[in-house]
Amino acid sequence: MSVSKEQIKEYCKKRYVEPARYRGDSHVAIRSSDVLEAFGLAPDDTIVCEALWSNQFEYENYLFRVSNSCQKQNEVSVMVYQVLALEGDD
Repeated sequence: MSVSKEQIKEYCKKRYVEPARYRGDSHVAIRSSDVLEAFGLAPDDTIVCEALWSNQFEYENYLFRVSNSCQKQNEVSVMVYQVLALEGDD
């Protein structure tokens, strides 16, 4: 099964970002291993970090990257973002 970075971004938006925003969470954390498992990908696949390590993902979802561990290969990577207010929110 071929998975694109865009599919990963959309999945993470729907599965992690939107629920965190709805709950009013100030931060959201995304574990690469959870996303890889959801798509049936190998644990050492780097596509999640490649997809989420982009300014585009942050910009489109009103996020600010607080920390990540994507530089370390063969480890579970965790990306933590601050959830920013949407345009027009009080």
